[in-house]
Amino acid sequence: MFDPVSLEIMWSRLINITEECWVTIWRTAFSTIIGEAQDFGCELLDARANSIAHSPRSMPVFNLTLPQAIKALFESFPPNELEDGDVLITNDPWVCAGHLFDLAVVTPVFRSGQMVGLVGSIGHCSDIGGTKDSGHAREVYEEGLQIPPLKLYRAGRLNDDVAAMIRRNVRRPEMVFGDIQAQVGSNRIGAQRLLEFMEEYGLETLEPLAHEVQHRAETAMREAIAAVPDGTYASEVEFEVAGQRLRLPCKVIVAGDELTVDWEGAPPELPFGGVNCTGTYAAAHTTYALKSILTPEIPSNAGCFRPLHVRAPEGSVLNCRYPASVNQRTMVGWFCGPAVFRALAPVLADHVQAFTGLPALCAGYGRDAHGRTFNDHIMFGGGQGGGRNTDGNSAVLYPTSAANVPVEMFEQRTPLMVERKELIPDSAGAGRHRGGLGQQVVIRKLYDDGLPVQAQVLPHGIGSPLEGLLGGRSAGPGRYKIAGKVITKAAGLTQLAELRKSSDVVILEAAGGSGFGAPRERPLELVQRDLTEGYITPRGLAAYGARMRNGKVVRSPMKRLAKTKRVVIARPAGPKQSPVTEIATRLRRSR
Repeated sequence: MFDPVSLEIMWSRLINITEECWVTIWRTAFSTIIGEAQDFGCELLDARANSIAHSPRSMPVFNLTLPQAIKALFESFPPNELEDGDVLITNDPWVCAGHLFDLAVVTPVFRSGQMVGLVGSIGHCSDIGGTKDSGHAREVYEEGLQIPPLKLYRAGRLNDDVAAMIRRNVRRPEMVFGDIQAQVGSNRIGAQRLLEFMEEYGLETLEPLAHEVQHRAETAMREAIAAVPDGTYASEVEFEVAGQRLRLPCKVIVAGDELTVDWEGAPPELPFGGVNCTGTYAAAHTTYALKSILTPEIPSNAGCFRPLHVRAPEGSVLNCRYPASVNQRTMVGWFCGPAVFRALAPVLADHVQAFTGLPALCAGYGRDAHGRTFNDHIMFGGGQGGGRNTDGNSAVLYPTSAANVPVEMFEQRTPLMVERKELIPDSAGAGRHRGGLGQQVVIRKLYDDGLPVQAQVLPHGIGSPLEGLLGGRSAGPGRYKIAGKVITKAAGLTQLAELRKSSDVVILEAAGGSGFGAPRERPLELVQRDLTEGYITPRGLAAYGARMRNGKVVRSPMKRLAKTKRVVIARPAGPKQSPVTEIATRLRRSR
């Protein structure tokens, strides 16, 4: 049994080990997608592949999919057959993180000849081969190199056959394999620090400590679920993808201290475009949203997710069958969280946020005047949705934990220039608390050298503004434009353009966040502040029921209705206590 003080110190030490792993990858990665956008995650697990701790800066969906990937690796390489120095690898979308770009690299940790735990990471590699025209891909075979569960290292020695296979199938092998080796090095650091930790505390096994932190996380989650009134809470989100409208119906079922999200009615998987989600990926985005609502203050581990269950119909866009195309699965998967938030808003209004404008990405690929291949990305975010007590932040990459890629790094690595990168006035959804602002990025070919640059444009949320919560308004949708002499090769939203002259540009706009609460309830001093700071323009005042008079913001008069009709709302019997107040009271009592 661990006393509370010692447990807190040891738990924090384990988290710090994963943070050192994260920093190792960040500092040694070769690509902008990992080294700058920080599209990776690091995790420490017990010997049965149950999460103990992860870096606070890890990509949330990777924290949730890595344990599933390791359990699949164990089917090919049982734990009792592993050796000290082995390193496992896979990118199977159906057991890993949903598309081929995300590679899991896992190192078992041995003490006194026994495997005591695992250190692992998932990173989005800059290239995995396959077509750049992913909008036309109909099967995963077209999307790149599939790496089944394999040993990258055997007893400390590189498996040259696996390394050669990877190098032969990617466009910049030194960059891709450099990133993989950054993951291997990170795992090695994590394993070393874990063994030092166990030696310091005299631990021959991690099992008692792992059980304790997982049990406490599970208990906290069950208490939070039990504080929500039993029932079924439903919502749906509708958005445009691959040239058609999709509707995701969501049911959140609360029964005691267990919670189930049912995606029954999700559309069938799509035959092309790569927007299908594997079941593992959709479940990860669903449970991530629930974790952030119910126990945001508890460090995440396997225990948090034991009371949470996700169901999605097999063969649907949220649980596609092999070999469906999955490359752009974020186009659908990033709408899971907003649907969960919308369903729970009536009873957990203090804990949800309105829809966030989704990130956008542009990748430049080609060869420069010296014959060298370039293949790098710039990634940037939209506006965060407003919440019960706060405005949304601007330029965030939710639902990821990725970072906006510095303009200078992208320009240094490609013959492209970022001509403009700025917040967009009036792009936030109005509300008692408004959303954050979206961004516009203008990318231009730098030289008239006759060398073409392929620009792969991945905008999200095009034509899909979601309404705000509890009376808040939607933001404007994301937009994009490819101007100049362009060859468009992809259908739907993902575009592959060819830029040949310095007059050829790509214009991308990430949407703002939606608002929370009725816009007319926003205090006029806050509306005035937004106007002064340029977040809204005089034209945008109307959304808040305001206007300018004598140089000051004033409230516009309410429009009178020709006829009025009294509406009597029946109230349920019992004390007049709001669901939110009731939940807060129950939470206090449970603690």
